[in-house]
Amino acid sequence: MGLARLLVGIKTALLPMRKDSRPRVARAAAPIRPVRRPALAALAALVLTSCSSDALDMSRMFFDGVVERKPVSINPGVPGRETGCRTSTKSPGYLDYGAPARSYTVGPGDDLKFNIFGEQGMTDIVARVDGEGYVQLPIIEHAFVQGLTTRQIQADLKSAYSQHFVNPWVTVELANAESHPIYFLGEFKDSGVHYLEQPRTLLEALAMGGGLTPDAYLPGARLIRDHQVCIVDLHGLLKEGRFENNVYMAAGDVLFAPRKEDMQVYVLGAVGAPQAIPYGTEGRTLLEALSIAEGPIRTKALMSEIRVIRSYSATEGELLVIDAEKMLKGTSLDYPLAPGDVVYVPQTSLGNWNDAIETILPSLNLIGGILTPISMLQSL
Repeated sequence: MGLARLLVGIKTALLPMRKDSRPRVARAAAPIRPVRRPALAALAALVLTSCSSDALDMSRMFFDGVVERKPVSINPGVPGRETGCRTSTKSPGYLDYGAPARSYTVGPGDDLKFNIFGEQGMTDIVARVDGEGYVQLPIIEHAFVQGLTTRQIQADLKSAYSQHFVNPWVTVELANAESHPIYFLGEFKDSGVHYLEQPRTLLEALAMGGGLTPDAYLPGARLIRDHQVCIVDLHGLLKEGRFENNVYMAAGDVLFAPRKEDMQVYVLGAVGAPQAIPYGTEGRTLLEALSIAEGPIRTKALMSEIRVIRSYSATEGELLVIDAEKMLKGTSLDYPLAPGDVVYVPQTSLGNWNDAIETILPSLNLIGGILTPISMLQSL
């Protein structure tokens, strides 16, 4: 996706709606819990699916009695698949869906056990693979083993020792595997580093981490690979049986599961102090979050069309448009925010889009992290 289309997409999502295009619904209603819908990870997918008009496309919005909503969805570009990763090269790269080879490949940090039977002092030799992929062995001094299976190493050593012994019988075993780590951070019962000795799926990896604690906030859970948030829906996998998300793990993968109270909401746009606000144990409401952000800028803020970008997982979310003026007048109740919400207060005029970009994007880059859809924006 080119930069021009990216900026147009953000512009489409964040520009105020035309007054004549808004639904004419006068009644006020109490806040309700949002309905979970197939959609995207918030702003990232909004950018992917938005059109090039100057105002929000109201034909895709619907009014639920409280707020206007726009379901949005992400498609990594793989026909028939909805999961994957995006790379930092701006060209899409995706998770490998096929089962990897079941034979373990040796790497630095592994311990191997060698036996050359019938030769004195050549049995039960344990050697660690060094950082360059070599092991030190008697007579041949060192052998390169990185990226090889034990069977391949056995064949190489048999050939090497044949120059010193007659038809040597060589065996190679994996004594300790530490070259294929996966990391469990946050609310896992057995968090820390675990090691892959054979191919494992995401579900199997979750079991390796002892499962999630009761405090884990599953919609905020993320799979991170090569410093990129993967488009994998752990909530959909565990709660809705979406097994297309049960991808194979790779060495170096990070699984992160936050607590709900450790999540944040993000207030940006025409407010006194744009910032990330802790969600806390009691949660946050829209007016409360605006107050913490030092309130809207009176001469600029368009309070009747506040955007809330809500992420339900790494693949699902929706755009909400909320009329906060009704809340201030007392004709509507305050609206509860969800963990990870991105609140954007538009200005009455966004004629100078360069100023808006200079204001929004640095804030997103500053506060964006693995818990927010903002990190997806970096990979487009």
